[in-house]
Amino acid sequence: MPRTRRIISSSKIYHTISRGNERKAIFLDTDDYTRFTNILRKIQSAKSFAIYAYCLMPNHYHLILNEGENVISSIMSSINTTYAIYFNKKYDRVGHLFQGRFRSEAIEDESYFLTAVRYVHNNPLSAGLVNDISRYPWSSYGAYLQADDEDELIERRFLLGMLTSSPGRATEEFINFSRQSDENIFSKHLTGFEEDTAIIVEKAKTFINIYLQEQNIKQEELNRTSNKTARNELIRLLKDKSGLTLEQIGKLLKLSKSTISRVK
Repeated sequence: MPRTRRIISSSKIYHTISRGNERKAIFLDTDDYTRFTNILRKIQSAKSFAIYAYCLMPNHYHLILNEGENVISSIMSSINTTYAIYFNKKYDRVGHLFQGRFRSEAIEDESYFLTAVRYVHNNPLSAGLVNDISRYPWSSYGAYLQADDEDELIERRFLLGMLTSSPGRATEEFINFSRQSDENIFSKHLTGFEEDTAIIVEKAKTFINIYLQEQNIKQEELNRTSNKTARNELIRLLKDKSGLTLEQIGKLLKLSKSTISRVK
């Protein structure tokens, strides 16, 4: 089967995702996370591209970057190849570390850029790794809380300039922005991921977590009679917006397929 042609971004900005082969972990200890960020710094220095956000998760990572005068595939190949050589040597393994080609979504407007950054930074919270994203050490979120550009890896001014024209309010505005929910998480800005079911499921998990937090409901409480209205609203949103099957929605919500199908 021929590869899907990668969509070129006229803005040169992309949201990229690389996953471990067979969804296996690509970071096994603290040194692995540290080595990866050092690799980012080294390759960024060599190729002069901007990184607006990143998040390293146990079995995948996200980058939001501007390729500059480079080609996105060259940047990602350098990152993944360099890290794979390190990882395979350290753990005495052979074969592919990453699952096929990296995924990329062209970012062409401010709305999707902001949505993507917030989504990337909230990954550890959505996955239940932390209760506060500021406590997750392997993302660029912390760099945005600094008073100045101490972390040269991250280009902060581009995003902060979208949020406020007052430097003194930048940190406060960024924190408030990061806490907002994305009601339109399945909006037209995210449709570029629709051919990859795994990414749709990941988006759906984020959407479910946000919805349940807003309703102050735990997932295991969805079947309570008192929560029926909220439960059915969530099911309708997923059925209308996500493109997932009834079985997939049921699996995510831990509800039967028949329960999902009865909600109109």
